[in-house]
Amino acid sequence: MSSAAAIPLLGLAPGLRWPDAVVVVAYLAAMLAVGGFFKWRERRGDAEEFLLAGRGLPWWLISVASFMTLISTSSLVSIPGEAYAHGVGLAFRSLIGPVLGIPVFYLCIRFFFRAGVYTPFSYLERRFDPRVRAVGSLAYVVIRLLYLAVTLYAAAKVFEGIAGWPVAQSVVVVGGVGLCYVLLGGMKAVVWADFLQFFLLVGGLVLIAVVCMTRTGLGFGEIWNYASAEGRGVEFSSGSDFLSWSPYARVSLWLILFSALTDRLFYLSADQMAVQRLLTARSYRAAERSNIAAMLLQVPVMLFVWFVGIAVYVFYSSQMPADQRPPGDAALFQFVATQLPPLGAGLFVAACLGAVMSTLDAGFHSLATVYVKDIHLMQVRPGLSEADQVRLTRRMILVVGAATMAGALFIGYTSAAISGSFMEAQVFWIAFQGILAMWFLIGVASTRATGGDVLRAFALAAVVTLATTAWYIHSRTTDRPVSFLFVAVPGEVTMLVAGLLPSLWRRRPPGASLDNLTLHTLEPKPAGSGRP
Repeated sequence: MSSAAAIPLLGLAPGLRWPDAVVVVAYLAAMLAVGGFFKWRERRGDAEEFLLAGRGLPWWLISVASFMTLISTSSLVSIPGEAYAHGVGLAFRSLIGPVLGIPVFYLCIRFFFRAGVYTPFSYLERRFDPRVRAVGSLAYVVIRLLYLAVTLYAAAKVFEGIAGWPVAQSVVVVGGVGLCYVLLGGMKAVVWADFLQFFLLVGGLVLIAVVCMTRTGLGFGEIWNYASAEGRGVEFSSGSDFLSWSPYARVSLWLILFSALTDRLFYLSADQMAVQRLLTARSYRAAERSNIAAMLLQVPVMLFVWFVGIAVYVFYSSQMPADQRPPGDAALFQFVATQLPPLGAGLFVAACLGAVMSTLDAGFHSLATVYVKDIHLMQVRPGLSEADQVRLTRRMILVVGAATMAGALFIGYTSAAISGSFMEAQVFWIAFQGILAMWFLIGVASTRATGGDVLRAFALAAVVTLATTAWYIHSRTTDRPVSFLFVAVPGEVTMLVAGLLPSLWRRRPPGASLDNLTLHTLEPKPAGSGRP
């Protein structure tokens, strides 16, 4: 790509050709128009409309938005990079996770609908006590802020790889546009933008796959056979690491199963980003249909993302010797920058923008909701009016957005110290989310566990997780590194065991009202009521 054919976009470094730049600018303008449209259509202006779209969105729209919430630019960096560098062993998590997501839905979501809550942490207060709600909501805010920062940093790396844009300026532009349309339109703008971004994402991935197959002259099956022969498949022999129980096996079947289960538990219990999507549904049954559709949609799309990774590997493997090929996390984006036809790079950049903004908009909106509903109204000003809640939420969206951009810039300055693939680097930021999911599992599964049990177990699990993380970091300097999938396991097991064990020798707390708060005290649905 010659510099004469490229232009600086929004003051950034040159890299995109004119047609590609027009596509990206048109996408950014369209997202701002979506926010402005729903701001203009705003009717009541109360908290339920701004935070939950009036609880009136159709199930098919929520299903696509739920899927887009869980896929982000970090997925577009980590999954093709993992497939390119190591193969498709981890693709089993993309296959198993959605399957587990269907039964896991029934563990917690029904309780949220019956209670009519805005956030999962309101449930924790009813099930345990206000201390658990306060600590849980604060822990969630920290966990998800780190996640959003990683996602925004991943987006900046994408644009650096494709167009040579500086990381810092990419962070400000992408984060700023995401902030604008969330501030304007609230949850309706977020969900409809996700719906449009889905088709853009799929179109970009299909284009890459078609170009790879055209340039190599190979079909789907031939690309898979070529990649498997080059060690990018899955080895099932009895002596392979994939069937090993060792924590030193980089990717193994039991770690994939465990991490897929805890991921789904987190998304459908503690994760306001995912739960808030489902709470916008008109009824529990509509949310149920949305979840099933989202899980079914996730399987083919995510497997196709894995295929794109090995297709890019096959392209470079067939074109150049190993010592001249781009590294794993950069290969896809070098391919986009140098091999796609006119408008192709712009389409993929817009698709990446769609992926990151679907996660950022959900994160900005969700964290602001958690602060307003679970922290401010509980600890600072309980009697805040509906209109004031909306105004405060908008201010908190600005705060969350600024914190996310600051975190992404910090990761950018320190990422050189993190070796390995982007898939492995994420362990530093998401190791605690599984612990939080165990709070909800304990809450719905036990009638005897108390708030004190949960908080004491959380303190112990946090210490264990920090120790395991330190062990992981140290092991990477040796010839026997610990699997990045193993880091969260000891803390999650500690949380579950330490939270439930004391309750085995205790009777159910006298006078405690647990009606409709646990699986054991769930009242039957009244006939014809439509309740969950």
